[in-house]
Amino acid sequence: MDVQSINLDQSKLMQDYRDRKESIYQHFYYDPFQINHFKRRQDYITKQKYQRENLVEILKTQNRKWGMTDQVEKHIDTLLNPNASVVIGGQQTGLLSGPLYTIHKIVSIIIQAKEQQDYLKQPVIPVFWMAGEDHDFLEVDHVYTLAEHELHKTRINDQTPFDVKLPLSKRELPKDTQAFVDRIFASFQETEHTKSVYDLVKQALLSSDTYVDFFACFIQQLFQEDGLILVDAADDNLRRMEKDYFIEIVDHQQEIATSVVSRLQELSKDDYHVSLDVTASDAHLFYHHEGERLLLEVDNSGDFVTKGGEIRFTKESLKEMIESSPEKFSNNVVTRPLMQEFVFPVLSFVGGPGEIAYWAALKDAFVALDLRLPIVTPRLSLTLMKRNHQTLLNDYQIDVKDLINYGTYQDKMNWLKRQTQSPIDETVNEVKKQFTQDHEPLQDLAASIGSDLHDLTKTNLDQIQEQISYIEKRLVQAVKEKNQVTVNHFDTLDLFYRPEGGLQERIWNITYWLNEIGLSLPQELTKLPARWEQDHQLVYL
Repeated sequence: MDVQSINLDQSKLMQDYRDRKESIYQHFYYDPFQINHFKRRQDYITKQKYQRENLVEILKTQNRKWGMTDQVEKHIDTLLNPNASVVIGGQQTGLLSGPLYTIHKIVSIIIQAKEQQDYLKQPVIPVFWMAGEDHDFLEVDHVYTLAEHELHKTRINDQTPFDVKLPLSKRELPKDTQAFVDRIFASFQETEHTKSVYDLVKQALLSSDTYVDFFACFIQQLFQEDGLILVDAADDNLRRMEKDYFIEIVDHQQEIATSVVSRLQELSKDDYHVSLDVTASDAHLFYHHEGERLLLEVDNSGDFVTKGGEIRFTKESLKEMIESSPEKFSNNVVTRPLMQEFVFPVLSFVGGPGEIAYWAALKDAFVALDLRLPIVTPRLSLTLMKRNHQTLLNDYQIDVKDLINYGTYQDKMNWLKRQTQSPIDETVNEVKKQFTQDHEPLQDLAASIGSDLHDLTKTNLDQIQEQISYIEKRLVQAVKEKNQVTVNHFDTLDLFYRPEGGLQERIWNITYWLNEIGLSLPQELTKLPARWEQDHQLVYL
C-alpha cells in the first residue's frame, strides 16, 4: 500500500499537541513523540502494583466467549509478567464495528504495541477497551450505506423505548438483526469477497447475544492474527475487581472534580476548547438502577444524589453499596481513564482528537489518586482510496489534499464554468449590474413624484434581480444535466472522501471496504508506517 501524508484543518489543541508546544504539553506528563519517554514510562510501570492474576482470569473468561484465539490467550497470559505493559484505547461498540475510525484506532494500538515491544525488549500487549457501559444508543444504532449516489443511515430495528438508558453490554440484539445485516449487504456490489465477508459477519452474529458481543466477535475475527485483547468495561467480574478503585474515586471526589474544572479554565485561557461539561459537584460516576444508568453528583449536604434527587447516598452508604454491589456502578468520561490506569499497566493510551482534548484536563485528577497520566498518543487518522478514484483525480486534476479537506464543490463548479462559451456567473453578474444602472433613472423619477413610488421601483428591481438569479440556476442546472456523468464523478469523490463535509473515517464502515478489498485489509493496515506526528494519511488501495 502506498501512503501519502495530508495536513488537516484541525483544532488548535491538536495542532499544538503535534507541534509539541509547551502551552499544551504542560497538561501532560509524557511526550508521545519522544521515544525515550516510553522507556521512562516502562520504568514507572514496573514499580507499580496491579491485580495481574485477577485481571488475567477475567480477560480469559471474557475473550473465550468471543472466540479467543491462541495468540490472544498467549497475550493475556503474558500480562502475568511484571514487565509487561499495554497499549490501550477504546470506543463505543458500534454495529459492524461502527465508523472506520474505530478500526483505525485498533490498527494504531496494534502498530504501537509492536513498535514499542521491539524498542523496549519487553512484552507490550494491544488492548481494546469496549465501553459496554455506555448507553447513548443513537450513536451506534446505524451504518451508513451508499445508494443512488447518496449516503443513507440504515438503522437497526430495535424496539427498546427511546428513553431507556440501558448499557450496551446489557442490551440484547433484536431478533431480526440478520435482516439488518442483509440490508447492509444488499447495498454492496457483489465481488469475489462478498461471500467470505458475509459469512464472517453472520458467524459473529450467531455467536452474539448483545451489541457488545456482536462487536467483539466481529473484531476478534478481523484481527485474529494480532492477539488483540478485548475487554468489556461493563463486565460484572471486572467491576468486582474494581470496587476498591471505585471507593478511592469516591473518597477523592472533591479533588478530582475541582482539579478538572481548574484545568479546563487554564486550557480555555490558552484558547483550547474542550467539550467537557463538568462542575465541582460532579461525582463522575454512574449508578445503575432498574436497568438505567444514572449520573451521580454531590449536593450541598455532601450526599451523592442522582439528577433530580430521586436516589440519595451518604458518602459512607455509597461506599457500602460499592463494597456489596460494585456491578451497580460505572465510570464516566473523567473517571474511565483513571479506572483504566488502576486496572492495566498502561504504557500508552491511543486516542482520537476529542479524547486527547479531555485527557488534557485530567493530569491533576490522576495525581489526586496517586497515579500518573500515561503517554497519550494520537491515533492514526486514515482515508482509504479506491484505485479507480485515483484515475478520476488525475482526469480532473483535483488536488487530493484539497479533496480531503474541502471536497470537490469548487473543482466541480470551475469545471462546469468551462463547459459554456461564456462563464455563467460572470455573464449573470454583468447583466445584473447593467440592469441596476439602467434602472436608476426610473427610481429617480419615482422619488421625485412620491416616496411610495420610489419604494415600488426598488421592489421592482429586486424582483428583476430574483428572476435573473432564477435564470442563472436554470442555466447551471442545464449544464449539469448535459454533463451528468462528470457531475456524478465529482459527487462520488465527495461521498467517499468528504462525506457530509467531514472525514471518510467518521462516516464509512469497514464492511464496505472488506467487500471491495477482502478480509486481508485489516492485516494490511497494521503494516502501515507509524507516522504518529502526521495529521492524516491517505492509503492507496
